[in-house]
Amino acid sequence: MERVLKITKNIVEYANIGTVKYIFNRKARNFTIRINPQGDIRVTIPRFGSVRQAEAFFLGKKDWVEKKLFEITLNNADMLVLREGGEIIVRGRHIVLHSGTNGKDLESAFWKILLEEAGQILPGRVKEISENHGLPYERLRIRKMKSRWGSCSSTNSIGLNSWLILLPDHIVDYVILHELAHTIHKNHSRDFWVLLQKLTNGRAKLLRRELRNYRIAYRLGNNT
Repeated sequence: MERVLKITKNIVEYANIGTVKYIFNRKARNFTIRINPQGDIRVTIPRFGSVRQAEAFFLGKKDWVEKKLFEITLNNADMLVLREGGEIIVRGRHIVLHSGTNGKDLESAFWKILLEEAGQILPGRVKEISENHGLPYERLRIRKMKSRWGSCSSTNSIGLNSWLILLPDHIVDYVILHELAHTIHKNHSRDFWVLLQKLTNGRAKLLRRELRNYRIAYRLGNNT
């Protein structure tokens, strides 16, 4: 893999790969490579590592990286595309995207819409499901998450991804039930799955498989 350009000390561009960011993380124990759904690549460097060592590690994984990028290229054909003046459909409503002058503004506008729409719908739904099943929670936070649908803290605070507002109602309910089940069982033990199976009327495995058909992924499109 040919190094094309060293943009900064920690950002390098490679032929057939694109830009790679090398990020130091004192808490990391090993060198790791992360590729998000948009194809952005980050290499994490542990406390006593160096960029040179990280680059050697990355180049040693080039076949794996190229395979992942190819898979992302195939998947992106069906990925949500964000364009200035384009539309996203939220609960049957067509909402036009408007931003400032660059892609980051467009992304911010998109996530703002999701947060606003989710903030109107999800709190009431969580409250209703919680009361129906006798599963109280401490508080609810709806926020932008790029890799998880939800979370439940040790103090029973529930977190939900605003992206859920784009998913079907029955899948949203499954995610809510999943997190509420964690107020009783903090891990994914057998007891947790038994409870979730009961809460979903025996459909937990089916709903879990269906949820895997959805992903938190989008790309910026060119305005033509």
